[in-house]
Amino acid sequence: MIKPIKEEELFESLEIFHRGYETVAVEFGLTEENCPDRGRASLPYLKLLSEFESGTLMYGYFDGDKLTGFLSMKIWEDRCKLEDLIILPEYRKLGYGSCLLDYCKKKTLELGLRKVVLGMIDDNVRLRNWYIKNGFVNTGYKKYENAPFTVGYMEWNSQEN
Repeated sequence: MIKPIKEEELFESLEIFHRGYETVAVEFGLTEENCPDRGRASLPYLKLLSEFESGTLMYGYFDGDKLTGFLSMKIWEDRCKLEDLIILPEYRKLGYGSCLLDYCKKKTLELGLRKVVLGMIDDNVRLRNWYIKNGFVNTGYKKYENAPFTVGYMEWNSQEN
């Protein structure tokens, strides 16, 4: 079940960030020196609270009472920026990520927005291919100074789907 995250659920949500993004941080060698918050694997509570208070849309995937996944989206002009889509490692490959991504697309359509955009570690071929399978297309790449990876930008156009 997907439902909006409430402020009192932000601490619980941090477990999703820390455990869910830790696998990515380790796989791609993210450190505090080469990537802020280790690619959000060590995101502090106050930063998450600030995003919540600034209007970032946050949703949780609940397996019963257990928060197992997290989705955050920012509305910007005519688009939805997919900020985070995280599933706890032991709940991956169960379709929860696909449910959250479909929910993101549905909200985009409900809000009358044109597209969903995202940036990701382009070397994460498994994830890139998953987004392509779900209707996203590559729109560009950027190598940031001191970052140990290239950012791949992707989008899903609501008017083509």
